[in-house]
Amino acid sequence: MAVVEKLRQDWQSQLQIGCPSLSSADQDSVISWLLGENPQRLEELLTAQFAVTQQAMDYRYRILQQRYLGVPPERAYRQLLQRLSSLFLIRSKIRTWVALSRDRAARS
Repeated sequence: MAVVEKLRQDWQSQLQIGCPSLSSADQDSVISWLLGENPQRLEELLTAQFAVTQQAMDYRYRILQQRYLGVPPERAYRQLLQRLSSLFLIRSKIRTWVALSRDRAARS
């Protein structure tokens, strides 16, 4: 059995157990999101790379399950926007710190 098909079946089973209220279309959407835009790339990964990729899928699934699945859409959307805006603020703080450190390094 192909790696991608095995992963699809594993995720299908996990979603049926963990989120039985999801429709099959929603489950398929989650599985497609977890596998990424080009799931065929998974067939070519080395064992170590594949293990890291599986850990990343598990991590993304846990975040999705904890924060967004089973949450009313308005609340999930609000949480997502809060997280994105905090990332924007952190990014701008980091840019400021980098610029300040460059100025300090140039003065030395």
